[in-house]
Amino acid sequence: MKPLDVLEKIIGSREVLYTLLILAIILPILSPIGLPVTISSRTLAVYDYIQKLKLGCHVWMELNYEVAARGELEPAAIALIKQLFDKGCKIVFVSTAAYGPLVFSLLQSMAPDVFSGKKYGIDYVFLGYVSGGEAAVASLARSVTGTVSTDNYGNPVSELPLIREANKATDYDLAIIVTSATDTINYYVRQWFTPYHVPLLFVVLSVIAPSIEPFVAAGQAIGMLTGQRAAAEYEVLVGRKGLGLAAMDAQSISHLLILIFILIGNIVYWVKRSSQKSKR
Repeated sequence: MKPLDVLEKIIGSREVLYTLLILAIILPILSPIGLPVTISSRTLAVYDYIQKLKLGCHVWMELNYEVAARGELEPAAIALIKQLFDKGCKIVFVSTAAYGPLVFSLLQSMAPDVFSGKKYGIDYVFLGYVSGGEAAVASLARSVTGTVSTDNYGNPVSELPLIREANKATDYDLAIIVTSATDTINYYVRQWFTPYHVPLLFVVLSVIAPSIEPFVAAGQAIGMLTGQRAAAEYEVLVGRKGLGLAAMDAQSISHLLILIFILIGNIVYWVKRSSQKSKR
């Protein structure tokens, strides 16, 4: 069999293409390469805003996304947490979704280095799942201790030093809403920004970003991080390779592989066509 025929057989084999694609996706995720990523002005603006927060600031973080959305939202959340902890900021985590405790547990398991050395109750607190939707968000803004009696682990919230320092919306320098649902954004705009003017930052899925954009354009949020691309950019800024950069590496390499197959396929086609014409 001629070399050209062998090459044609290889690129025409779906099994070969699928195997190479699987490897192109899995290997970068297991070991991120860190291919160059251009930082957008929007992502940089969010980073700069947080860098200017006072040392020891208090930040509220709502984790309202299902496990299926982890790949797109969790990398950005982890990168933000790293930046905040590096600045000495203190974070109160909460979820108004029933799957919140599982999501927080998974987030911690993916970023042990970020939480390393941080003391629970002093540097961070997880209130757990707080039911009630918008009513719960409004109540938490008025008083954390007046809304929940214990945290996710059964500790009385009134005895946690961090909650004593920041028990209401006006005690927080920033509220970050990591969500896959548009309703949650509405809750915080109405119950935290409008009455108390708490700066908001949205971390959202790419698919819902257009519906969230008006809030940012209206100045009801300091910014928005959208999808894995923004997460990858933020990982570059904070100096921690994570799933965001890994996902970008996997996409870039798999796209390059497909382009190579297309290019080789066209070269083989034109060479064989020219060869057949020369024989006539």
